Amino acid sequence: MQAIQFYLIVGLICLCGAGVQAQVIEIAPPPSAYPSSVTPPADAGVRNYQNSAEDLMIGGDAEYLTLADVIASVISSFPKVQKSRLQRSELQGEQVSAMGAFDTKLEGFTVSEPTGFYRNFLSQFPIAISYRNFRHGLGVSRRTWWGGYLAAGYRVGRGDFQPWYKERETNEGGEFKVALGIPLLQGRAIDPRRVAVFQASLGRQAVEPQIQREILISALEASAYYWKWVAEGNKLQIQRALVELAAKRQKQFQAGQEAGRFAEVDVFLNNQLLAERRNKMLEVEQKFRQAGFKLSLYLRDEFGNPRLPPESWLPEHFPRTYQLDPLDVDSEMALAASRRPEINLLQLSLQSQQIDQRLARDQLLPTIDLYTEGSQDVGTPASSSNDKGQFQLAAGLQGSLPIQRRKARGKIQSTASKIAQINQELRLQRNKIGVEIQEADNAIRFAAQQLEQSKQAVEYAITTLRSYQYAYNKGYEDLLYLNIVETKAFETEVKLVEAQSDWFFALSQLQAALALDPLAEAMEITDLPPADYPGPDDMRKDVDQVPADFEADWEKHLQRGKAQDNNDQQ
Repeated sequence: MQAIQFYLIVGLICLCGAGVQAQVIEIAPPPSAYPSSVTPPADAGVRNYQNSAEDLMIGGDAEYLTLADVIASVISSFPKVQKSRLQRSELQGEQVSAMGAFDTKLEGFTVSEPTGFYRNFLSQFPIAISYRNFRHGLGVSRRTWWGGYLAAGYRVGRGDFQPWYKERETNEGGEFKVALGIPLLQGRAIDPRRVAVFQASLGRQAVEPQIQREILISALEASAYYWKWVAEGNKLQIQRALVELAAKRQKQFQAGQEAGRFAEVDVFLNNQLLAERRNKMLEVEQKFRQAGFKLSLYLRDEFGNPRLPPESWLPEHFPRTYQLDPLDVDSEMALAASRRPEINLLQLSLQSQQIDQRLARDQLLPTIDLYTEGSQDVGTPASSSNDKGQFQLAAGLQGSLPIQRRKARGKIQSTASKIAQINQELRLQRNKIGVEIQEADNAIRFAAQQLEQSKQAVEYAITTLRSYQYAYNKGYEDLLYLNIVETKAFETEVKLVEAQSDWFFALSQLQAALALDPLAEAMEITDLPPADYPGPDDMRKDVDQVPADFEADWEKHLQRGKAQDNNDQQ
């Protein structure tokens, strides 16, 4: 029966070990609401980063490369994001390691004294008495979650023992022992072992906001390079159209010169313009390729290697922009603060310092531990007195207290200062979030205005260009002036491209400041219809207005020019 009781106690220790769980200090996940002021005019749902990224096929059946393709590649394959994800396993291992302080330990010993002697000075004539004995023991022990310890074991000691070591001797069946230690003050509510588990748990929780932060940063960088690549590609198309105009005239000049209708100087001038435009086209093409090289760092294949986007993946037009609702900075800032990973990381750091401060305050208390131990020998008595046959119970207290307690007080002062510093960082970070939202909102508002002005400028430039093309064909203007008008028209088209690129990048900045899901937002942008702004194709078209309209207009223009010349002569 006594042995059964012992085994029940050992089982209890093992169950306690299996039941100890680390206290997890959770932070509520960020809300998934999307501000209506930023989201495109379509329902945007919150998507799982990894699953959504795997659903997209970069460069697959799509006609062109989209922003969603690039962001999906960043989330699934970008090394910085992958590195952040790998920290999950690292910190999970640290959490398991911290729990190792509560592992159940199997302990044992074996000691044999095959020969030895001692002198018995209690007899009238001291004599040497030889002895031999052996002792063996086996037990389990573990630290408990409440700060104490629990141990149980079995030992057997047989043979001849010195009189002053008679406690080493057991009855024939051995001795069963159970010991329990309980802290009464210091170490009862918290101790270094539990603090290590708490800190490891906080470190593991910090992985998710770190991943989110890396995704937001990398996605914003990828967005900037994507829109730069699209803009440079559109600029290249514009420059090619400008070269096509000069090349088309070159053929006309050559045919006209052979027929005797054009002077050779006109051919030379047009050849000069053509060479200059081709040189400019090479410069723009170089920038386009450089933009593709930078974008390939974020666009990766199924093996995670950089993938250079070919020119055939270039979209013909930017997506259509849309009107943003007025932004309520205060409410959006509050929502962003609950989503931004920087705030979550600072809050976790704050909790870590608060745990350290709790431990330091606990260490101000004196150490007073209750100790109890019970033992029972079984089997044939080792001596006629049977002094080991009864159950033995011992209980007591032990304690200590550093007089100055400088370690605890210094730690309290240190953690209090760190907590105050983190609170200031939280305050500054919230202010920064507000500034970032205002800056991004301001940038996109002005980009929208510049975009509208650039659109109007291009429309006027196209009309002016067609008019001067008509005038050149009629002989009203020379080739040099037509070149100036053509170059100015295409420069205006380039500004329209840059305005569209600025608008979409400002939108990405605003979405990043609000900590919105970059993949979901990119997919919404991908679903937008193409913009209907005038482009290079419109500049390539022949004059589509009735010549009489241009003729009447140029008659007024020429009459005004003649009147101005007469005034200058007078």
